[in-house]
Amino acid sequence: MTNFTLSTSTKLVASAILAVGLMGCGSGGGGGGSSLPGTAVTLSGTAARGAALANAAIDITCANTERVQTTANASGAYSVPATVVYPCVGTATAGAISYRGILFSGSVANFTPLTDLLVETVLAASATGPTSLTVASFLELARTNSTFATSVTSASNALTYRNAVINVVRAQLIAAGRTPEQADATLAAAANFNSVAFVIGSAQDQVLDNTGPIILNVNGTVKITVIVSAKNSGDSLPAPTTGNTGTGGTGGTGGSGT
Repeated sequence: MTNFTLSTSTKLVASAILAVGLMGCGSGGGGGGSSLPGTAVTLSGTAARGAALANAAIDITCANTERVQTTANASGAYSVPATVVYPCVGTATAGAISYRGILFSGSVANFTPLTDLLVETVLAASATGPTSLTVASFLELARTNSTFATSVTSASNALTYRNAVINVVRAQLIAAGRTPEQADATLAAAANFNSVAFVIGSAQDQVLDNTGPIILNVNGTVKITVIVSAKNSGDSLPAPTTGNTGTGGTGGTGGSGT
């Protein structure tokens, strides 16, 4: 398992570049969400914590301000048509549990404790300084700045963010008494956890079963200490690149998720 140890100074240098880009964006550039090109896809995925989030309320917003809402079935699966401009961020809510998820490309967006940590990591990595972006400010930046949208959704950055989350969870498992080898075995099926379709009982679902007792509270919410670890991990990553013009997000391709 690859561990990321990029320094905070690296993030701060990149953040300075991002700050310049934000000043260039202003409040215009991208125009209204409806003016941005998009791709018609059928968004789908699974909301689960190991057990399915049966009948979870799914709410997803994309960089073109497209918002789609639907309800997962008894197995936590959902499917809904949308015209997307990446990135998209959403939530799956069932009772006290609400997990965030993010779509960098493609059409599969899962909602699990791991994807919740992924969103936390991305929002921290995308901000200037120590304060994370909100979901609204993140999507607005993606909508009004095509360079940022392209960078934050790139295959290389998506992989970096996912690996950072896996490293956070790996560290939690080891702190709880697992050996490094046991932690790696537990997370062996976690690759592309945000963008590969899975069903309850699958290998990816077993990852959620085996990590849940370590990273979740009894009621299924993610422990605040783990969220903070994901935030700190995001702070240590280079900020996505940005230009000084706001020309809107990039249109989707409808391909497989990165």
